[in-house]
Amino acid sequence: MKTSHLSRARDATPRRAETASDRLREENVGIVRKFLDAINDSWNIEAMHGLVSDDVLFVIPFAPEWFPVRHEGRDAVLAFMDSVRHIMYPENLHDFVLDTLAADPGEVVAMYKSDTRIRATNLPYRNTYISRFTVRSGKITYFGEHLDPIRYVLAIGGRVEPPAGWPAPEEP
Repeated sequence: MKTSHLSRARDATPRRAETASDRLREENVGIVRKFLDAINDSWNIEAMHGLVSDDVLFVIPFAPEWFPVRHEGRDAVLAFMDSVRHIMYPENLHDFVLDTLAADPGEVVAMYKSDTRIRATNLPYRNTYISRFTVRSGKITYFGEHLDPIRYVLAIGGRVEPPAGWPAPEEP
């Protein structure tokens, strides 16, 4: 079989050896993916328990002011996660993109979407998330979930209205 010059050159190019940092990045992304898979598994609290540290911090920075946005410690975080199953059907998280920060393989950024329904209203709830996880010694120590709170408010039956007199955008 005849090979091209490009193919021979590519085969002759030295490959970068996998480093300990590469393996750590892969392990940390895997831990975060297992955590997100546990959410998809009807909030499998038992699986989550083994993935988070005793002092884990979970925050939802852009949640409405009346929504609990800070949960500290494994018991508090898992109690909140467990309560979510009573608010909505399984989230059906999908379209995952996960990577680590170049400067720190323990900082994992995850982008994903949800597609579910709220139990009380039966309205659809679909959102797009950007989350940051910190993984240290094989455990998640920080989980910050950034989402569009308006989508949640609408799905639970709330309304978002502009102030009176707000100008409507002009038609193109």
